[in-house]
Amino acid sequence: MPVLDALTPDQFRRIAALSHARWGLALTDKKVQLVTTRLQSFLRRSPFADVESYVRHVEERATDAELLEFFDLLSTNVTSFFRDRAHYTYLESELFASAAKGTLDRPTRQIRLWSAGCSIGCEPYTMALLANDHLRDARGWSVQVLATDLSNYAVAEARAGTYDRDVIKDLPSDVLARHFDEGAGDWTVKPHLRAMVKVAQLNLMEAWPMRGPFDVIFCRNVMIYFDGPTRERLARRFAELLRPGGVFAVGSAETLAGMDVGLRPIRPSMYVK
Repeated sequence: MPVLDALTPDQFRRIAALSHARWGLALTDKKVQLVTTRLQSFLRRSPFADVESYVRHVEERATDAELLEFFDLLSTNVTSFFRDRAHYTYLESELFASAAKGTLDRPTRQIRLWSAGCSIGCEPYTMALLANDHLRDARGWSVQVLATDLSNYAVAEARAGTYDRDVIKDLPSDVLARHFDEGAGDWTVKPHLRAMVKVAQLNLMEAWPMRGPFDVIFCRNVMIYFDGPTRERLARRFAELLRPGGVFAVGSAETLAGMDVGLRPIRPSMYVK
C-alpha cells in the first residue's frame, strides 16, 4: 500500500497547474491537506505505487475518463434542497407567480432555467418542483431545467435522483408526497419532475453546446474555486445566455462586485441582465 504523508510543494504545484489549465480551479496552499487526504484514500485502492507515479500519469498519459476521476478527487459536492432559500423565494414571487397570473411577458410560453454546477441534483429538482407547484393550474407553460456538472459522481447521482434521509430531511411531508417515491430508506424523484430536468456533463471552461436565452441561471458556490479573471470571464459568458431581465444567482459568499459583465444586483447574490 502506498504511503502519502504529505504532498511535496512541487507535486502540489503541478496538480494546481493542471487543475487550473483544464478546469479553471484555483487551488491555493490552503487546499494542500484536503488534496493530500483525498489522494491517500484514492491510492489505497489504485494500482499506483505512490503519489509521484500517479501525478506523472495524470500529466502525461491519463485518458479523459481518468482525468475526470482525478477531478472527482478535487471537487466537493455539498448541496441540499432549497439551499439559500431567498433565491427560490424570488423565483416563486417574480417568475412562477407572474407566469401563473399571465403577466409574464414571453414570446412563447416557455421558461428555461440552468443549474450550472448542479452537484447531485438538489438544486435543479428544487427549481422543477417549485415550477410544477406554481404552474400546475396554468395551462400551456413548458418549463425546462438544464442541470450540468463536471463531476462523474455528481452527474450520476443527479441522473439517478435518489436521495437518502439526510438529504431530504428538511423537505415538508406534502412536498415529499407530491414529488418523491419512497423506497427502502431513500426517496426518488417522481417521473413528472424527471421529465422537466435534463442532466448533462459539462466543463464550464470549454465550449458550451447550449444556446440561450435562459430566464434563470444559477451558478452557486462554484466560482469560489476560480481566480478573479476566470470568474469574470465566466460571468460574462453566463450573462450572454440570459434573456433581458433574466436572473443570475451566485452563492451567498460570492459576488460580482467590480465586474463589468452586463448584470446589476437586485438582491444579495442575485443579479439581473
